[in-house]
Amino acid sequence: MDTNGTVYLTLKRAAQRLGVHEQTLRSWERRGLIRMARLPQSGYRRVPEEEVLRLQTAMATPKRRERVRIEAPAQDAASLTEANRLAALVRAELVRWESDTSFDELMQTRRGRQWLS
Repeated sequence: MDTNGTVYLTLKRAAQRLGVHEQTLRSWERRGLIRMARLPQSGYRRVPEEEVLRLQTAMATPKRRERVRIEAPAQDAASLTEANRLAALVRAELVRWESDTSFDELMQTRRGRQWLS
């Protein structure tokens, strides 16, 4: 406990209370997800109890899962006509490719970036 009344836990104790590995807490500190204090002479980390409580609350909050809804493609005449038009454009472009051009070279030419490196 410090002069402000803040209770500090060792890294090991904080990790136990959160159910994570001590290295996870070190990683979280580097990423700025948790605030820790260092002992002046040894440099050992101490975790304020309020940080542990904050993380326990955040970890207990259920995550909202985003879902993807898959729908069958439209089968109406206008959609089929558009699909055939786009397919014809792709076929015409494929014919223009040189057989010695790699996919990465083609994409770099078209979009100005490399895909494999």
